[in-house]
Amino acid sequence: MRICYHWLLLMIITAMTGCGYHPLGYDFPPVKERPTLAIPPFANRSTEVGLETLMANAFQQAFAQTGNWRLVARPEEADLVLEGSVRNVENTSVAFYDINQSVIRRITIQVDVSLRRRDSGKVTWKESTDFSEDYIVQPDYHVGEATKAMGIRRGAITLARRVADKVLLAY
Repeated sequence: MRICYHWLLLMIITAMTGCGYHPLGYDFPPVKERPTLAIPPFANRSTEVGLETLMANAFQQAFAQTGNWRLVARPEEADLVLEGSVRNVENTSVAFYDINQSVIRRITIQVDVSLRRRDSGKVTWKESTDFSEDYIVQPDYHVGEATKAMGIRRGAITLARRVADKVLLAY
């Protein structure tokens, strides 16, 4: 009886894949129909070093994962250009060991993002947004900076995915 159940399950799965069944959201447009997109390094108006490339890399990864865009390296080769600017970075303490020592800090990064057509220069979508991420403060400076950097990366990836979803709906 158990063998029959496995064969029946195998036949159902084979039949479903043979008839073109697929989960919703996995249908990518043909390669030639997908618009090209360039995401240059972001402008960085903050005092936090390295955010321009970290943000651009997070956005490139998020847009590549959607499968709806063909990413190109240079804006001159793209149909659309996604430009970003880091406006401000704030660090605040949110949990304390005692009155003089924080245990958890929160980094908040404000970002402006816009999508424009390269040929006309027309901005088709833009948003000013921010993200916050908590990180644990460590007594060792280098370890503390590493946890802060990991928090920034987590927040940048989350923001990039959120923006990719919004741009996909708007475009």
